[in-house]
Amino acid sequence: MNDLSSRVSTGQQYAVADRFGDWTAIWYLGQKAWFRNPAARPTAVPANGVLVTPKDGVDSVPVYGRAYPEASAYPADVPVQSVSPLPYRLPAGQKYVAGAKVPGEYYYAVDFTDDSHRVVVGEDLYYEIQYGHRVAFVRAADVRPTAP
Repeated sequence: MNDLSSRVSTGQQYAVADRFGDWTAIWYLGQKAWFRNPAARPTAVPANGVLVTPKDGVDSVPVYGRAYPEASAYPADVPVQSVSPLPYRLPAGQKYVAGAKVPGEYYYAVDFTDDSHRVVVGEDLYYEIQYGHRVAFVRAADVRPTAP
C-alpha cells in the first residue's frame, strides 16, 4: 500500500492556513500541514479561487465521498442510495478550495441495455473539495463560500 497520508501532489489545491518565515501551512485532513516554502525558491504556486468553510454556529460539517441526490429525488423504480459521510469532518475555522458546485447525481443501470439506464439528479447542491489527497464533497447548505 502507498502511504499518502503526508503527501501533497502537484496539481492539487489547498487553502493557506498559516505562514511563519519560510514555512507555509495548508489545511490538510483537518489539521495544519507545514512545508518549507521560501520566497526566494517557492515550492507552492499561488492561486486565487473560492474557498468553503462551515457556516457560522456549527463546530464541523460532514465530508462525503459521493454527491448523491436526496431520497425524494428518486423515482419509484430506482433504489434510493443512502447519503452517508466519510469518517472525516470539515472543522469550523478551516477552509478548503471549492471546485465545481454540483447537484447530487446518481447513475442507475441494471444491465447493458439502454432502456434500464436512469440518471437521478437532486436539488441538494454540493461543493467538490480536495480533502487530503482525495476528491470529496461538502453540502453547499452546510458551508459558506469565501474569497481567499
